Amino acid sequence: MPEDGASLGSGKVDSKSSVPAPLGGAQTGRNPTDRGKRDSEIYILVDQRRAPLAVYISGANQHDKWFVDEQVFSIVVRRPTVEQHLCADKGYNYPDVHQFVLQERYVAHIKHRRRRGEPVVEALPPGETLYPARRWVVERILKWLVKRRSVRTRWCKKPENYLAFVLFAAASIVHDLAFFG
Repeated sequence: MPEDGASLGSGKVDSKSSVPAPLGGAQTGRNPTDRGKRDSEIYILVDQRRAPLAVYISGANQHDKWFVDEQVFSIVVRRPTVEQHLCADKGYNYPDVHQFVLQERYVAHIKHRRRRGEPVVEALPPGETLYPARRWVVERILKWLVKRRSVRTRWCKKPENYLAFVLFAAASIVHDLAFFG
């Protein structure tokens, strides 16, 4: 993947991280993988250099594909005119996500989700280039975010207060990357 690409991980560990929200509030939901406990999820879009570009929070009972447009629209830096790549995994492999990514002038690298009964194909589709997996970039940023006490457990009932904590933690990560590498 070129250096100016953006990585969008997905699944349970990549582009989103589930955090407990014991007090509930708006933008929380019952986590289907955690016995229905109230959780919030942090969706994050990072660039090749591990810097967070966009952050979005939602309830734990929401599907990944519904937040691709919010993530792309909330990027605060201006995009360069060179070709941009967007990497995602199987949680984003839906026709409407592909259409949106192409409409926003990104080159999509979304791992194919094999359906039941579909044969296993090892060869790449024609015209597709194999790029190394970039999920670790997103995983590491999410682990750095969740190290902060204010982000690890959502005690804020208002989603805008919790989003402010997450954005402050992301700004701290950008500061550390800029000054300490």
